[in-house]
Amino acid sequence: MNQIPEEAAERMLGYIHEVGVMCSEGKYAEAEEFFRPLLEEFPQASLVHSYMCWILSVAGRHREAIEHGRVGVRLQPESELSSVMLFRALWGAGEQALAFEEMKRLEKYGRSEEYALLMAEWKEAGVKGIGDDAANQ
Repeated sequence: MNQIPEEAAERMLGYIHEVGVMCSEGKYAEAEEFFRPLLEEFPQASLVHSYMCWILSVAGRHREAIEHGRVGVRLQPESELSSVMLFRALWGAGEQALAFEEMKRLEKYGRSEEYALLMAEWKEAGVKGIGDDAANQ
């Protein structure tokens, strides 16, 4: 959370927890409204854009989510969390090729445990395109 001042870090974690609860209850509009002021307060924080990406994506608003995901990745290109959030929004929007490109882009910063776990879970579940070299193109 290096783009969030130390004095705001605990508050940020509280916001993230709250939007997680709201989204799990299907209260996507409330979650967005609750979280949006953080975009104004911390416009250069990758974490904030990445979580807005997640909120919008789980609400089915993938195109808007992708915009925030791309900002998050631009602000902190080495962030695994930002990359995975963008990947999920791209995938949800039907942009699987772009999602895999994002996964590959992050590889230049090192191995991603999140992507490794995600790909293993998807391969085991038989997700189309996983395990047949589509992810390795």
